[in-house]
Amino acid sequence: MPKNTQLKSVANRERAVDVIEPPSVSLNITASVRPTWTDYAEPDAYITNLEADIMVANEDFSHKKKVGTVSALSARLEKAAEDGVDCVEVLDARSADTASYLDLFDVRQSRYSGWVDRTLQPFGRDLLILDRIQVLPEFRGNGYGLYAAYAMISNFAPSDGLVACIPAPFELLQKHRASGNPALVRGNEDIPGWNAALAKLRRHWGLLGFRRVPRSDVFALSLTLKQRSIRTVMQAYWSRMAEKEASHSLQPGSN
Repeated sequence: MPKNTQLKSVANRERAVDVIEPPSVSLNITASVRPTWTDYAEPDAYITNLEADIMVANEDFSHKKKVGTVSALSARLEKAAEDGVDCVEVLDARSADTASYLDLFDVRQSRYSGWVDRTLQPFGRDLLILDRIQVLPEFRGNGYGLYAAYAMISNFAPSDGLVACIPAPFELLQKHRASGNPALVRGNEDIPGWNAALAKLRRHWGLLGFRRVPRSDVFALSLTLKQRSIRTVMQAYWSRMAEKEASHSLQPGSN
């Protein structure tokens, strides 16, 4: 590896803590809550919508700029069970997307699956779903998405339950639909670049400790197990970015 590339890689790793300090990145959150105590409450009323703008402050904290958005869903499945509402009803009533998270459960017994119990060891059934995280193109490559996810998890995830997500390059899907291209025969795999982008995203969220549920697109993280610190997450992120830059610098014509 050329000396200047080595120095750049070391510098990137050392940036891990300095680039994103907790006071500089914040979430402006709006929550949508519906009552569950009425006789006519729908099952998905046990799901609270959390929508947030990802904000980054300048050096003297005199100004903040929006760099992206994050949306999450807080599923209060323990409360639903107390009220006699099954977890299947709650997740299935919201949308096909939330119904996908039933892969975490043994739906016949309304409890987490054997794999989830053995591997993630949750004590409760409450669930935080990280639905969408989008960083504006001009602000990507700074780890803002990871920090936003970490902030959501730290503040809204159930301490005895799970956090889950389905990593997917939704922008590619949106572009495909907007372009008027032919219908997908094999599913999203027909979209150019889909598989590579999907693998990259899955590795990305793996930095936070998410693990893939067997035979599912769902990834889950347990709050009952030891969590990685934001320092550890960001050090791993910048180390990966440094390796990517080093690899690119060794390619012909990359100077």
